[in-house]
Amino acid sequence: MNIQKIQTPIFKNNPNKPKREFIDIIVDNVKNPRDVQDCVAVPRGIFKAYIYLMAGSGLISISNFLPAKWKGIKTSLNVLGAALGIVSAVYFAKPFAVKGLSTTVKKDS
Repeated sequence: MNIQKIQTPIFKNNPNKPKREFIDIIVDNVKNPRDVQDCVAVPRGIFKAYIYLMAGSGLISISNFLPAKWKGIKTSLNVLGAALGIVSAVYFAKPFAVKGLSTTVKKDS
């Protein structure tokens, strides 16, 4: 397993820019860069799964606090929360279910 620092491209006119994900936005807004660079390495898929799981749980919790007369909004939030939970399960299971995925963390002795 090779643990490396997260590097962002600095090239301005690079036509082959990597596709930015929402995790990259979070990394850009971190006040202390050591919080990102000096931590336990977690595969991006697992991190995404945690984010989706928390967002889905939050939406379901919010829907429970809405009044009963807002039935359509409550149902929509519950369905969206459940969908995010399913997406989270896919991201958690993908490294184990799909054979041949390369490991994201490598460490050389």
